[in-house]
Amino acid sequence: MSDYETVLRADAMLTPAGVVADAELAFDGSGRITYAGSARPDAASASDRVVHELAGQVLMPGLVNGHTHSAMTLLRGVSDDEGFMPWLAAVQALEQHLTHDDVAVGLQLAMVEMIETGTTAFADMYHWDAELIELVRTAGMRALVALASFAPDAVGFPGVSPWNGADATEQTEALAAQYSRDAQVRIAYGPHAPYTCPPEFLSDIARRAVAHGIPIHTHISESAAEVAQIEERYGATPAAHLDALGLFEAEVLAAHCVHLTEDEIALLARTGTAVSHNPVSNLKLGNGIAPLPEWQTAGLRISLGTDSVASNNTLDLFEEIKMGTILHRGARQDAAIVRASDVLDIATRRGAEAIGFPETGALEAGRLADVIALDITGSAAIPFEPAALVSHLGFSATGGDVRHVFIGGRHVYAEGEHLTLDADAIRLRAAEARARLSAAARTD
Repeated sequence: MSDYETVLRADAMLTPAGVVADAELAFDGSGRITYAGSARPDAASASDRVVHELAGQVLMPGLVNGHTHSAMTLLRGVSDDEGFMPWLAAVQALEQHLTHDDVAVGLQLAMVEMIETGTTAFADMYHWDAELIELVRTAGMRALVALASFAPDAVGFPGVSPWNGADATEQTEALAAQYSRDAQVRIAYGPHAPYTCPPEFLSDIARRAVAHGIPIHTHISESAAEVAQIEERYGATPAAHLDALGLFEAEVLAAHCVHLTEDEIALLARTGTAVSHNPVSNLKLGNGIAPLPEWQTAGLRISLGTDSVASNNTLDLFEEIKMGTILHRGARQDAAIVRASDVLDIATRRGAEAIGFPETGALEAGRLADVIALDITGSAAIPFEPAALVSHLGFSATGGDVRHVFIGGRHVYAEGEHLTLDADAIRLRAAEARARLSAAARTD
């Protein structure tokens, strides 16, 4: 253990054991939590402790974004009022003009937004290479990064990289070896979806994933049109089709899963497949409502995601937490069918487990200190009682309430200031990149 501790004292704290009032969290120099409980009288006087007195704030685990495409921040607001397939065509048309610099600044802008709204880890699918991964490590975040691919000979991002699907597969394996011992980064294959990837390509990735122990991140049953297309092509539902190709013999994170059948839910539960619930994106694109209550009953491994800002349009997971709770209550006319405490757990501990960072996601001794502090002095928090902390976090809090972010004990955000990213410069570069993309699109 390192020879000093950092101590956070706050009005209340969310822990696996329940809400703690007059709370204290301590972690050592390695970023591992040493204490989580009621404030200790002697903590402030000890010479080997750095104490942060956070009066008017509460502590909770850092949020985990279970599915996004971070570099697509540059495409925010594209095709806002079209359905899934027209929206996808509009987005992909703009993506043909992306450069590597665009992807880098789009990623950095996403991390600025995620950090300042309380997200400490994310699962991503897009173009990835060592240079982009190092941006994540420098920012201090954790990420499961999947290299998007479509077919062996298909170049996904021609202005960014010459890699086709076969190249992306090889690069995935090289990066997985390079970052095999990294605490911040995991590497995954990223076959986009069963309707964009040919069966033989998916089978090859499945075999490789099992052989190398590398996870797979993909989209499944996002829209009804996709399901109909797969059934017409292959005579099976999407998950059944992927199962026949051997995909679920590997570790899989499946995004959306809006239109799973009962048999498919049972299949994913049986194979230990993780799913990502993306309620705002699913609604915005008119794709439907994923059956979260049935997922919970079946015992699925679940995370909560925003999807990209091109289909959301923010990376604020507090919006997903509230929507993910009340959406199913309204749709099923049952106010008890989904609880805020369950969705908060999905957005933290269960999400961290689903994307492969099981030592994070909860504030208890022994875990890594991925922790955020939220202000509770604003109008939407008054009156505040510690016993109602879950209610506040589930229904009232927003990303704008976040005041501090620590990841693995590293202080990355403090009272509106980014400590690892030049947020102003990134926002300026992102705006310039979007202007160039829009101008290029107008000449098509």
